[in-house]
Amino acid sequence: MFDEDDLPLGDYIAVVLAGGEGGRMGRNKLLMEISARPMIRHVVETVRGVFQDIVVVTGHQRDRVEEALARSPVEFVDSPAADGAAAAISVGIGRARELASYGACKGIVLCIGDQPRLTEREIVGLIEGYEGGDRSKPLVPVREERRGYPVVIPRDFDIGDIDLSSESVVTDFSGQLAVFATKNPVYDLSVDTPEDYRTFFAI
Repeated sequence: MFDEDDLPLGDYIAVVLAGGEGGRMGRNKLLMEISARPMIRHVVETVRGVFQDIVVVTGHQRDRVEEALARSPVEFVDSPAADGAAAAISVGIGRARELASYGACKGIVLCIGDQPRLTEREIVGLIEGYEGGDRSKPLVPVREERRGYPVVIPRDFDIGDIDLSSESVVTDFSGQLAVFATKNPVYDLSVDTPEDYRTFFAI
């Protein structure tokens, strides 16, 4: 079990995906405000509470996303939005592995920028599940057959044959993944539509 004195962790690297176009929202959802901060800043600050090193993958409106994270201790890499989420994941993990080569690293934690309900508790719980299980495979949270995020990926695991962005990743690649079974809805909740955004403030 981790306690507050263990955080932020230096032996994991976080990758936060922040490059999508937000098509269902009709605008860049990551720049919409949550608790008086752009959503992406809200999420990155939560992630920063758990990990020392964070790679943020930009794409759509890269300059505005970087501005929203001004003075945040993160590293940016770019992956064009048109290339899709799988390409963004590959770029982010590639850079995380380069950083991992400079020190001890148990794994890479893949996060998404539109999960403002995610807290340090959920992230730490997932890490504890990973450390107590099969650390040779990525660990994906699953609630009621819905895949979630973050995903913990072994440092040297080859993701080339797995589309970690797929909603059906757990069934499509069941033999190559481990499942973190949970009843916590936070893991599979993201803000994708105007209704999602309104619901966020109604709860």
